[in-house]
Amino acid sequence: MTVGAIIGLSFLTIVVVIAVGAVCVYYKKARIVSVIAGVIILAAAWSIGVWYFNGTEAGKRAIKTQQSNFGGGIERRITVYDVEGDVIATYEGRFDIEYDNDRILFDDEEGLRHIIYYPTGNVIVDELAK
Repeated sequence: MTVGAIIGLSFLTIVVVIAVGAVCVYYKKARIVSVIAGVIILAAAWSIGVWYFNGTEAGKRAIKTQQSNFGGGIERRITVYDVEGDVIATYEGRFDIEYDNDRILFDDEEGLRHIIYYPTGNVIVDELAK
């Protein structure tokens, strides 16, 4: 689970505990119902969070992105080709990349910044096996 999801679910847990506590203090007859409802809400929220990050591809990508951000990047190989398919450059190492419609940007392991514009060629980014 990502840090943001854990923070959000923890905040929800605190809010539900406070709400259940308030109900228990002010409505003594509704104590058992409010505790059961609170447990069901929290169990459902945490279960959905765990399912999303472990059971969906979007969740797995979010975890991979977080690991890349916190771990200094992912072991990758970037190969740059010209329009005719010839290799112009190859970069290998542990780094994180940014991209948009016409360029990729990354800092290599030596701290050098690389900006590759690719409207006239292709760039292939491969994750390397550990």
